[in-house]
Amino acid sequence: MPKLEVFDRIASAEGSLCITDAAKSLQLRPKSLFEFLRAHGWIYQPHGGRGDIAYATKLQQGLMEHKTTTVHHSDGSEKIITQARITPKGLTRLAQKFPPPAKLAA
Repeated sequence: MPKLEVFDRIASAEGSLCITDAAKSLQLRPKSLFEFLRAHGWIYQPHGGRGDIAYATKLQQGLMEHKTTTVHHSDGSEKIITQARITPKGLTRLAQKFPPPAKLAA
């Protein structure tokens, strides 16, 4: 299957990956992908906040999305957590920036 066809199939897939799983798919260390995404305007950490938020431009381009989860604590309180996730279209764009590592000859 030609490379362009493979990219098209990935880009049109449903769902999204957390950044750690996306890094594994790209054969990168998760820390390296987080650093790249922060340095190139894909994600940021809000002041005083925990976790990462995708920039609006990446959300509008369909490269990233947010997953929002409500966590219920034993004291009855709730906390809403937002997780930045990479869409198949975003994974395709990142795969173009990170070619697969060269295989070492045995």
